[in-house]
Formats: sequence, C-alpha cells, structure tokens
Amino acid sequence: MTYDIVTFDIFDTLVHRRLRAPVDVFEAVRQSALQTRIALLNHDIISSFTHHRIRAEAEAREIIASKTSGEGEISFDEIYDRYQEITGCSADVRQMLQSTELALEKRFLFSSPRGMAAFNDLRQKSEKIAFISDMYLPSAWLTQTLEEKGFDGAASIPTFVSGEHRKSKHSGALYKEVALALGVPFSERWMHVGDNVHADITKAKEHGLSTTHADWARIDNRRQVSAFPQREYLARSIIDSINLSQLSHLVPEGEYEGIGYKSFGPLIFGYIVWLMSKVREAKLDHLVFVARDGWLPRQLFDDLKQTAGLNHTTTSYIHFSRRAGYQIGLREWDISQAWAAFTGKVSKPMGECLETIGYDAKALAPTLERFGFDETTVVDEPKRVAAHSLVTTTFQHGLSRSCANRRQFKKYFESHFQKSKKTGIVDIGWNGNIQRYIVSTIAPEISKEEVIGLYIGLHSSATPNRDIGLNMSGWMSNYGTNQFVEQYLQSGGVELLEFALTADHGTTLGYREDEDGTIVPVLEPLLDEEADYREKAMKVQEGVRKFVSDHAYLLEIFSPEILSSTAWVSPFERLVTDPSPDEMRLLAGLSHSDTAGATSSRLTLAARQDDKTRKSKRRLARARQDAFWKAAFDKLNS
Repeated sequence: MTYDIVTFDIFDTLVHRRLRAPVDVFEAVRQSALQTRIALLNHDIISSFTHHRIRAEAEAREIIASKTSGEGEISFDEIYDRYQEITGCSADVRQMLQSTELALEKRFLFSSPRGMAAFNDLRQKSEKIAFISDMYLPSAWLTQTLEEKGFDGAASIPTFVSGEHRKSKHSGALYKEVALALGVPFSERWMHVGDNVHADITKAKEHGLSTTHADWARIDNRRQVSAFPQREYLARSIIDSINLSQLSHLVPEGEYEGIGYKSFGPLIFGYIVWLMSKVREAKLDHLVFVARDGWLPRQLFDDLKQTAGLNHTTTSYIHFSRRAGYQIGLREWDISQAWAAFTGKVSKPMGECLETIGYDAKALAPTLERFGFDETTVVDEPKRVAAHSLVTTTFQHGLSRSCANRRQFKKYFESHFQKSKKTGIVDIGWNGNIQRYIVSTIAPEISKEEVIGLYIGLHSSATPNRDIGLNMSGWMSNYGTNQFVEQYLQSGGVELLEFALTADHGTTLGYREDEDGTIVPVLEPLLDEEADYREKAMKVQEGVRKFVSDHAYLLEIFSPEILSSTAWVSPFERLVTDPSPDEMRLLAGLSHSDTAGATSSRLTLAARQDDKTRKSKRRLARARQDAFWKAAFDKLNS
C-alpha cells in the first residue's frame, strides 16, 4: 500500500540512547562538566546539576502552561532560563551546560536498526515524509542529528516539535498542525509510526490515521532511586541499558560471546579504565602485563590508550608463573611459598607436587627416601606432616638453584624492567606472590618500592606481601576490605575470571638460552584437557572485546578518573552469586586447575551430585566444599 504521507516519531522509534533512561543523560552532563576548568569555581552548582535540571524542566512547563493556558510544551532555551533562575549560575556556566547536554545527547544516541528499516521502507511508499516529536530540543538540531545517524535526507524533511508549536501529539493537537502546514487531510492514507501507545497510536487513530507501533524499545524515563553512590549512577545506567530490547542487537549471538559481552565485558572495561586512572596518577612510563591473565588486558589497554591520552605509556608482555617464580625469584626461604604446591582439593603424587615448584623428584630421590617417599607416593592427609618436613629441608636446594637461574636468565627481565622507567605490573592478582618473585628477580638494580602492582583484586592474604614492602593496589577487592567481594571471589569468582582471561598459549614452565644467547620462555604445550576450556574462553573474549569496542567512545567524553567505578563489576557479581540456568549450563561444567601452577590436574567448577550424595547432608557438604563455584553448586543440588 502507498500513502499520501508517512510521519515518524523520533526518540525511541528512529533513535535510542545507550542509557537505562533518557533522563540519565543529565547525569552524564554533570559528570562531564565536573571535568572542566569552569567547575573549579562552580563546583556546588555543577555537582547538583542533575537534580536542578529535572526541576527546571518541570517548573518551566508549569510556568508556560500557566501563562498560555496551554499544554506546557517548552523549548530547550526556556528550560535553561528556568535553570539559571533556580541556580543563579552565570551565563558562561549556563552556556557550557547547555552545549554539553546537546553534545552528549548526540553521543549517546544511535540509530535503531528496526527504525531505520521502517524509515527506508515507508519513504518509498509515500509522497511526503515528516517527523513529529513531543520534545523540547530544536527541530534543526534533531534533523541534523538524524542525518548524522544515517537517515539520509533527514535535514531537509519537515519536522514538527511540540516545544516550537506549543502543541503535542499527546493531546492530539500537533497532528492538526502537521495537517494544516503540509496540506494533508486526516485519512488512512496518512501513516504514523511511533513508540508511545497513547501519543503515537491512540491519538493518531482518533484522527483516522493508519498507525505502526514501534514496539522495539522499552523505556522508563524515571531517574532510578538507588542506594549506590552517585558516582556510580552513570556506569550502572550504561550497564543496565545492555538488557534493554533496543540494544539487543549489540550483544553477540553466540552463547559464550553473549556472556562475555554482558557479564565479563563490563568488568574488564572497568578494570582497564581504573588501570588508566592509576597510570595517570602514578605517572607510569611502562606497564608489564604478566602471562597468562594479562594477555587480553594488554591488548585492550593498547587499543584504548591513545583515546585516553596515554599513547606515551609503553607495554610489554612477560611470560611468568608461580612455578617460574619459584625457580628464579627466591631470595629468602618461605616454606609457605613451596607448600602451596601440596595443597588442592585432590591429593597428588609427590613427583607431581615437586614438579609444580620446578623440582626434579629424581634428583631429590635420597631426600624423598629419608622421609618415606618416592616420586609416585600420593601425598594424602596422613602423609602431609612428613611432606612438610621434607620440603623444609630443601631450602638450600631451592635458594641455590634460584640464584643460579637469576644469573643465567636475568637478561630476559631486563628487557621489561628498566631503572629509567617508572613501571607497573599488571595481572589478575589475589595474593601478590607473582610480584614478590618478579621484584626479587630484578633486584637490587630496581627496588621493590619502585614497581607498582595494579591488580583486578587483592585478597586479605596479600597483606604479608604488602607488609614486606611490595607496592600493590587492587581494584574490585583491595586486601579484602570488602568482605562480600572477597567471599564471592573465593567461591567461584576467581575461577570464572581466570577462565575469561585465559591466554591462547601454555603456562610458563621456565626459561632457556638459545644458541645466540637470547633468553626465551619455555611454555607448556597446550594440553588436550584444556582444549575445550580454551575454545570457550576465546569465544567469551570475543564478547569482551566487542563490549570494550562498543564503549570505547566513553573515553572520548570522560576522563578515566570520572569513569572509574567498581559499579562495572555488578553484572559479574550477579553471575557469580546468582547464576541463571543457562549460565550454569554453559559454565558450571568448565574445568579448572586444582593447584596454582598445575594445569594438568583439573576439576569442574560445579556439578549436580548423584542421588546418594544429595540425600546425605555430610556427603553433600563435602561435595560443596570441593566445588569451586558455590552458588552454582547450591542451585544444581537444591
């Protein structure tokens, strides 16, 4: 069917905002304005912008309605006239805020795929096209913005805005204005497309128009009252918008890619932003990203650093692991570092435990025999006391070997750490042991105080490493100051994050010297046991990369300091503590290494137990203790 005219609503029909609610753009204006020099002398005014901007619009409508006995439709300038009266701000401050609002409206807007399709289809079936909007923004700005968002010819299409005509679609009066101005009678040959059931459908039908309901957006334009700090509001609005139907096309179709985008993507983006703020604060020249968890963050940091004004900050990727650290980074004996190889949920043979810390069980055969072991002996609970005594006697072996390795392989580390460059170490974190080994390896040329560790999180168990002088900071968890965060990290969060950050190469076993004298890392071959795990992790990372790419524009608007917030963790926190059935189906069956440094010994994150186990409180409790992901275990066995 062809039409005499097709009219389109604009907002939430043709374009959408990347925010939970349209009103949230005012918070973006507030945050952006706080970065400006003018904010230094007008801090109180700008800090309360969101509240006063909402109030100014409401009061401006009341004033105009009272003066004109009309609908209270207002213009953008009239809102800011009232804002200036309320706040007493200067003309310069008003101009800055007004121009910032227009700029950010445009930055947060994107064209609706379905709206674009409807526009391109219906314009071919109509003699005339027009835009009708219940809006205060200027019509010239609206049409130019539509043109920039891909609606070809929009700048020359007649546009009717309620604020300019003092009439609205909501009352039906704006339709009469369009009919009169364009000389088009009300009839079924006039098609109107819009999202608001009352203004775009009911009122249009009252005039005899044909209608198409633009039902592809879900909108609630109320500012959300929240117990969270105001500094988190914008980040949470952006995160919440991901689940709105109008943004669903941004989420990758694959299941693992989708989890990467929605659950891990915000966390990794938030961490990179925090990392950038710390680089600026500490004036770091170089960042060393530690394998394997630093593989993806390094790539993302390099992708974003120019946008954040950090192009001068160089990066490198160092192959390192706890196992490698024990071989090269020991300067003083600490039994707890060695004993970690004997921990885990499953008892392992002595040879496998010693291999985890780089010891050759055959070379230590006499010592093993003295304590009643050989390399095949399983170190179960009854044998742990003897095993602990055995490890205690190896201090001379460990220290001597570490010293020799430092002399041989030191050049590898010198390529990453230079006295002339202020350097940060970037890794997933938790206890700080990797940093401890690295700074021991590069000392005494570079002191431990000169290297800053910047981690996704640090557990309370990192405190001893801080107490010996290591300079470290954690983002989502900083020495366990937030017990809730540390608890869910230690109840499956760590394993899920390590999965999402898996590198596409094996763990570092040690180092060797090539024929030409080059020091190269020795990497464990990619194991068949890890193949499925790694393949799924790469899919998750595709989703993470897309989330970061889709939101990189935020760094063009806001400084890392403004954007930095642990609010970006919230989707991941929900995943760990309250997973959905689909999330458990995709992730609970993943395997994870039982002990740090031992990738060949792997257990599933959570599993449904057999009937016999589920009917026994004791057996179920033991199974839960052995499970990595507690919330998933509880749901699978409820």
